[in-house]
Amino acid sequence: MKIMITQQEAMQRKIWSKIIDMFGLEPDKEYWETEQFILTEEQAREVGLIR
Repeated sequence: MKIMITQQEAMQRKIWSKIIDMFGLEPDKEYWETEQFILTEEQAREVGLIR
């Protein structure tokens, strides 16, 4: 299963810093609120999106 989350949703759920680390993104760079990230089921569990 794949889980999609946008930058805006990640910010709202307070997991944006985990997404940055997970995908190797630059913390100082600006990202679109609608930019989507695809997580595996394992990654989604790791950041607390699913149980």
